[in-house]
Amino acid sequence: MSDFSPDNGRVAVVTGAAGGLGEAFAWRLAASGHTLVLTDRAPCDALAARIDAAGGRAIALACDLSEPDDIARFAAEVIERTGKVDVLVNNAAFMPMAPLATITASLWRQIMTVNVDAAFLLAQAFSAGMVERGWGRIVNLASSTVWGPPPGMSAYASSKMAVIGLTRALASELGAHGVTANAISPGLTRHPGSAANLPAEAFEAVRARQFIPRTEEPDDLTGALAFLVSDDARFVTGQVLNVDGGGFGF
Repeated sequence: MSDFSPDNGRVAVVTGAAGGLGEAFAWRLAASGHTLVLTDRAPCDALAARIDAAGGRAIALACDLSEPDDIARFAAEVIERTGKVDVLVNNAAFMPMAPLATITASLWRQIMTVNVDAAFLLAQAFSAGMVERGWGRIVNLASSTVWGPPPGMSAYASSKMAVIGLTRALASELGAHGVTANAISPGLTRHPGSAANLPAEAFEAVRARQFIPRTEEPDDLTGALAFLVSDDARFVTGQVLNVDGGGFGF
């Protein structure tokens, strides 16, 4: 990607940015003129360097999203480095597959901590500045698993339904202040991480029941994000946008 828009003056934080959906989201936001703050459990320095080399603006900052204290430290460092956050993309997720009978309380808590608690704490940390400035966009990542959970996904699907509830609650509290909160709900998306952890049969089974009969790729989701963080979406809030090739509800 080499065609970058001029700096639009907005700062966007993207979690889970080291690969997959997060990397695709980062490129799209950088191309549309956002300054990026990238974080993940894996280093994002190489991605930030590639974005800078292509004409964008990005910095990589470490954060352990399972630790509230580290989230607070990260949020303070972001504000210190950039002065503000206009767009928050809560993309990071922990997605182990485990049968109901084998899920421990510790695993359940770990999934909720990364998928729900971190999204809440980051929204809490950055929304105050958005409210003060009268403009902000929060985009959370839900999942098609909430509509038709496959076996082994009870904890993950529960966490993503909680994300939808959080999204609606944020929209209610922040809407009067020019801040919107929405969720994107992807289907099973092929990227290096998912391809390495899921059998080919899983992708084929999902593809076969979609209205658009091909496997979803990260770039299929970037247009939805670009819309939701834009001024064109100023009257869209509290919504879940299913971007899954028509597989919703199956």
